[in-house]
Amino acid sequence: MQTLARFAVSRRWLVVAAWIAFIVAVQVLLSGAGGSAYKDDFKLPHTETDTVAQLLTASGLNSQNGASGTMVLHAKSGVVSDFASTVQPQLRRLCTAGFGIASVNSPFGTVTCPQAAGSAGSTGGSSNAGGAGAAGGSQAAAAQAALVSKDKTIAVVELNWAQVQPTNGDIAGVHKALQGLGAGNLQVEFTGNAFQALSMQRAHGIPPEVIGFIAALIILLIVFRTVGATVLPLVSAIAAMGSGLALIGLLSHVMSVASFANQLALLMILGVGVDYALFIVTRHRRNLLRGMSVEDSILLAVNTSGRAVLFAGTTVCIALLGLWTLGVSFLYGVSLGTAIGVALTMLASLTLLPALLSFLGLKVLPRKQRKAVRAGSFDLSEHHGFWYRWSRLVEGRRLVLGIAAFVVLAVLAIPFFSIRLGSSDQGNDPSSSTTRKGYDLIAQGFGPGYNSGLQLVISGPGAADKGYLTKVGQTLAQVPDVAPASVHAIPTGRGIALVTFKSTTSPQDARTTDLVKNLRGTVLPPLYANSSNHIYVYGVTAIFVDFAKVLSAKMAYFFIAVIGLSFLLLLIAFRSVVIPLTAAAMNLLAAGASFGVVVAIFQWGWLSETLGIGGGGPIEAFVPVMFFAILFGLSMDYQVFLVSRMHEEWVHTGDNRRSITVGQGETGGIITAAALIMIAVFGGFVLGDARVIKLFGIGLASAVFLDAFVVRTILVPSLMHVIGKANWYFPSWLGRITPQVSIEAKDDGHDAGAQAGGEGPDGQKEMAGV
Repeated sequence: MQTLARFAVSRRWLVVAAWIAFIVAVQVLLSGAGGSAYKDDFKLPHTETDTVAQLLTASGLNSQNGASGTMVLHAKSGVVSDFASTVQPQLRRLCTAGFGIASVNSPFGTVTCPQAAGSAGSTGGSSNAGGAGAAGGSQAAAAQAALVSKDKTIAVVELNWAQVQPTNGDIAGVHKALQGLGAGNLQVEFTGNAFQALSMQRAHGIPPEVIGFIAALIILLIVFRTVGATVLPLVSAIAAMGSGLALIGLLSHVMSVASFANQLALLMILGVGVDYALFIVTRHRRNLLRGMSVEDSILLAVNTSGRAVLFAGTTVCIALLGLWTLGVSFLYGVSLGTAIGVALTMLASLTLLPALLSFLGLKVLPRKQRKAVRAGSFDLSEHHGFWYRWSRLVEGRRLVLGIAAFVVLAVLAIPFFSIRLGSSDQGNDPSSSTTRKGYDLIAQGFGPGYNSGLQLVISGPGAADKGYLTKVGQTLAQVPDVAPASVHAIPTGRGIALVTFKSTTSPQDARTTDLVKNLRGTVLPPLYANSSNHIYVYGVTAIFVDFAKVLSAKMAYFFIAVIGLSFLLLLIAFRSVVIPLTAAAMNLLAAGASFGVVVAIFQWGWLSETLGIGGGGPIEAFVPVMFFAILFGLSMDYQVFLVSRMHEEWVHTGDNRRSITVGQGETGGIITAAALIMIAVFGGFVLGDARVIKLFGIGLASAVFLDAFVVRTILVPSLMHVIGKANWYFPSWLGRITPQVSIEAKDDGHDAGAQAGGEGPDGQKEMAGV
């Protein structure tokens, strides 16, 4: 690390120029590639969803796999049919607009696009949707009438793309072409999964990342009390953001990257980027106050705190990439993109930051401290300040404070045990968004179940048997929570038949999920048992049932792998068996408490309207694993900085009580300051529009708060005081087979004290990286 730091300082102009060139280069490449191409790709191998997708593709029914969205028409006066002459011609033009539309189903007729890819010269015409023409004109008329509410004031227009993942440009193009219809007495809104990403991208007001950035700036200014030291961590984070987000945009052209990956990566880069720089800058400032030269101080700060940053950041990246073991491609791009952002954050902290620190010199200190250092007055004082007083209080009240902290975390974790995985629907979007307005209009005119969009897919000889289809439809209509009038059989003549239907409950309702499971497990098997037929349940809710099932099946293994990794890393770093065990237990407790907060707000609906989340709904199936991977890395940050100082004191004194008290006293201030910055950054994302980003923002902010202010400040020190010297137990046989790896290099900071006029009482005991 010293070699890297020395290069960054001695070649500072080259390092700064290289970073600028790198940022410009990746931004130019992204621009040349036409910008980012984020898309949500739910491929679930070895599931019913995947089987149906393959069947539809093999039968030439790719359009059934394509993305879909809904335009909702609301006549403020009169009825929607009054606007047919205005709306239908515009719908026909979509076929030649080049937006990849395959078909449009409206109350005024159905438009099919012969060349679904939207190439030039394709034309649109009227036909009966989805093969319904074979059932006669009366059936087609009935299908069109079903798209209008009973009071004739609300109608839906179903927009179907040929591609499973149309580009954001195609979706935006359709929206732009149709939104002009909303004028006068006709209200036009857009909802459905296809328009969700578009809704997420149209932020209003101050972007949440800007609010987080400003909050971090204010906290840094309070902590450092000088502009130079305040700006440097932010500059380091900006460099990582400028390069990292561009690389993630380029990655989206190579592999599927979810639409929320950019915001999640931005949240992580800004949060950990400022934190990592804060640790190094704080260490550098303390070195200067103890009489070291600027260059030597930077080298020591990078060689000590920089090692901890490298360790913590690498752990986050490993945990994120561990998500690939789940075998769900939807998470690949998100995890890799976020890991790239974190890796560049580490690189900026270890190269660009030292170079900038060398430019700044003593201006990294407040004016009063600069004068003292220049006058040869150095800070070699004994332990003092609030955090030393607090650490002694924890030492003296270890049982009371420890039990109180445990009870708080345990109570907060209670909601976690009722977590329900699935996918929230657009009833949870911000009330001002077009997706929420469209969703509410559909629920108003047709009932909440109309948004469910479920269907049965029949494969085999029975697909062409009218009697068999009638039997399936009649059985389905009698199932609780199925709207009987919504059941319609659509034979295709290709060995496949579709039976569309609606639930009586909303897509995110637990009863809708139970309906899918009941159909698959109880109702449908008797209908195809002992035959060559098979009946599958398809649709958005069914897809997310499979998604949750796939993740739930492997979630325990992922958690075991992540916890096992943390155990091994801490065991090697601190050469203790007990420290890794307590860390694993504390991480699980903190994770459970923060998950409990998420469930209470996003599933139970506590404070949901205040936070602009809508009502309560299920927790997105991928969130627990993604959340735990990130939280694991962040928890390791604070555990490393806290215990490493305790461990160093233990090595010097062999006094467990003193080691814990001094370690906490010296690290408490920087850990809580870093936590406040991360809480401010994560909390700022509550103001975003995307529910999943709000979830990550609130979840991670609460997790960091609990980890820094309850777990590391109270629970861990209390528990270590109770355990006593057994904290540092390490069998000799294990020591012989364990590699000698240290998070921190040897701290030579006491040399500065000697050169400045004598050693301070703790000069030889100060732990690097704090």
